[in-house]
Amino acid sequence: MKVAQTELNETEYQLLTRYAEEHKLTVKEALRMAAQKLVLDDKVYPDDPIFKNIERASKPGRKTKWSVDHDKILYSKP
Repeated sequence: MKVAQTELNETEYQLLTRYAEEHKLTVKEALRMAAQKLVLDDKVYPDDPIFKNIERASKPGRKTKWSVDHDKILYSKP
């Protein structure tokens, strides 16, 4: 694990601590969540096979073997 250090002005720190308290988090956890939201890619890529095969998704009452055959189903690989 790496340690990252920064400085916050009084208002930023108060807002952060209030957020952490309201969400039952430590300041450290709240800062880690903020960093993750900033850098993690939260986009849908239409060319990704997982999003192209929505029509193959399970319907209520229909049994599938997605967990067993996911590579074959998604990528047409044996």
